[in-house]
Amino acid sequence: MRIAVCDDEINQVHGNISFIKKWALNKGLSVDIDPFSSAEEFLFRWSEGHPYDLAIFDIKMRKMTGMELAQTIRKTDRDLQILFITGIADHVYEGYGVSALNYLIKPYKPELLFGELDKAYAIYKENEVSALMVSQEGRLIRVPYKEIMYMEISGHYFNIYTHSKGGFRMKKQMNDMLLLLDKQLFARCHRSFIVNISHISSLEHQEIRLKNGQDIPLSQSNIQPVTQAFLSYHYKHNVSIQT
Repeated sequence: MRIAVCDDEINQVHGNISFIKKWALNKGLSVDIDPFSSAEEFLFRWSEGHPYDLAIFDIKMRKMTGMELAQTIRKTDRDLQILFITGIADHVYEGYGVSALNYLIKPYKPELLFGELDKAYAIYKENEVSALMVSQEGRLIRVPYKEIMYMEISGHYFNIYTHSKGGFRMKKQMNDMLLLLDKQLFARCHRSFIVNISHISSLEHQEIRLKNGQDIPLSQSNIQPVTQAFLSYHYKHNVSIQT
């Protein structure tokens, strides 16, 4: 788990890191922790493509505040977990606007931080096994499986179409991509297409209708395995189906 700690008070940085290391030791976990003394320093590192699973920000920092930093990040990244640790409560409601994990007021009891770290780690583990890591503009972005509707291969690249996160492009061969994905959730439906079973609305003879109304091709050789995967998924999740 990769954690960033950003605070312009060096003693606070060291204190937070000490608590994080104690939490990780008690849990038997391995964590990588990077300290930052300003919002600008973190933003520069983050924009270079260094991904984090949790970022701990102080709010009141020189020049760019922790809240302004979070707002900048949220313009392109909705998944980074952000925890505010600060000495003032004035901006507590702004934390909801950037989907903050929580807001701890200094001085806080270590047990409160440990509880937030537990929550962040649980989310991290869930995302780790249910997401595709995609390089976008020099940064690694975690794209949750549930967001991916389908993929289309063109040459050596996959075009990845999501429900609400836009499109991505990834260099990968068909067989290699299939090995990366959850076999209970994704199926090859055509020589050039992979579909997310959970986004299928209905199946036709040579066509798949997605829940957003879009149609993608279904080849003859893939009708049986896709149909079986579709029925199994919807039976397991008790969802009504149309074939």
